[in-house]
Amino acid sequence: MKIKSNGLASHFMTSAALFLLSLNVYSGDSTVNKMPGKITAKIFSNFQSRINTGNNALAFEITRAYFGYENIISENFEACVKLDIGSPEDLSEYSRIRRYAYFKNAYLKFKYGKLTSWFGIIDLHHFKLQENYWAHRYIEKSFSDRYRFGNTADLGWLVSYDWKKWISVDFTIENGEGYTDLQHDNTLKAAAGITTYPVKDFVTRAYFDYTHKTVDQLTLAAFAGYERKGRYSAGLEFNYRFNDNHLAEFDKYGYSVYGAFNILKKVQVFGRYDQLFSSKISNSTVPWNLSDDGSAVIGGIEYSPVKYVKIAADYQDWFPFAKNEPNQQFIYLNMEFSF
Repeated sequence: MKIKSNGLASHFMTSAALFLLSLNVYSGDSTVNKMPGKITAKIFSNFQSRINTGNNALAFEITRAYFGYENIISENFEACVKLDIGSPEDLSEYSRIRRYAYFKNAYLKFKYGKLTSWFGIIDLHHFKLQENYWAHRYIEKSFSDRYRFGNTADLGWLVSYDWKKWISVDFTIENGEGYTDLQHDNTLKAAAGITTYPVKDFVTRAYFDYTHKTVDQLTLAAFAGYERKGRYSAGLEFNYRFNDNHLAEFDKYGYSVYGAFNILKKVQVFGRYDQLFSSKISNSTVPWNLSDDGSAVIGGIEYSPVKYVKIAADYQDWFPFAKNEPNQQFIYLNMEFSF
């Protein structure tokens, strides 16, 4: 199987993380946690049928598989290595059966008091927070991830500080290309976020990132979420990208609202609605990204027979804003299992 990573830097990070993991076996330091590390796995699969065409195609898919190893090295240090195995989105439809392995994570985590730092191939706070409130990644990516407002993981350094119990701030310096791409230039992305917990079960977050080139790219985002564990949850997010891919006036923006309600202990109903827009550039009468603009609906019911298994029957559609583009409507049976 072909393995891709983010160049020489990521090979170094991965080797360092693996070395640190081995310290748990060989170190005699009394501060080292004597418990062995934890191996993890998570797999997404589905059965789908498109329902608005004359020939309603049926298909089984394994869309994603994650395999990882985590270990507590000492009181202040942890390390993690995780592989993401799937099909890159830039492959043709007929090549999607191919599977590639990427380093999704390969980082060293340091925690001291209110300060936490991650260094290596890391998950990015902003995208993970929204993904956690959406809580159905095995069915569909979060809004920011699906419509390419950023990357869920990247090679970089993230520092988070819990200023008070109700507020934290974080700063990130990252490559900017994501964990599946090589670093193409000497440009880095800077990002910052503020997360607040003003009342019990409620969270808000403001975020921006900035990448400097001949044409600068800037992303602004806001999020609000509410959750009662085991009962219900809801989230609302808005994202705006200025000069997408460093093209002047090529802006895109949109919002997503989603929620879930547990009707029984192991049964949940959920729904989501997205809208994606793009701006009109000079001397143009239509948005620059009209062929990809539109609205999406996801709704269904989820059953979790045991802790590490989720099964969902759901309906998904995509309604493009372009009048010459057809609607896309699907029925899915999705599954997630992990250990």
